[in-house]
Amino acid sequence: MRSDYRNDTAFTVIELLAVLGLMVAVSAIAVSQLQQLNDPLEDSTAELVSFFKQVRARAISTTSAYTVVPLSSSEVVTHYSATCGDEDTTDDSRLTLDLPTGVRLSDTDWSVCYNSRGLPDDNVLIELSAAGGRGRFVEVFLGGAVKEVDGD
Repeated sequence: MRSDYRNDTAFTVIELLAVLGLMVAVSAIAVSQLQQLNDPLEDSTAELVSFFKQVRARAISTTSAYTVVPLSSSEVVTHYSATCGDEDTTDDSRLTLDLPTGVRLSDTDWSVCYNSRGLPDDNVLIELSAAGGRGRFVEVFLGGAVKEVDGD
């Protein structure tokens, strides 16, 4: 008894090349979409919001007043004291935030003091700007909330 049955279960070179080409095309599309996620202005805004939340948590946990002030258009630092009206004390463990290259604070004439209960002393709107005139805002509310606002 002779069998003419052949086992054709293997892939051909053409099939493998077609699958490989399809994978390369899908990978190229995915990488090009990921590049759009790298936005220094949006990243800086999120970092500043997180920084304010961290300072508020530190004020509550230490029962001290923490003041957030800009040192320059690209650096924000904190000082602490017993209350918001007292003279600020600077220590080695102070919180700092350096904004990424190309992003700056439009105005450095502001400060926010969180009291020992985590409530800020003022409602503040902070503008961050980047090349091309794009801008975003971070708003600190009297109740302690912080919100990102798109400036476009």
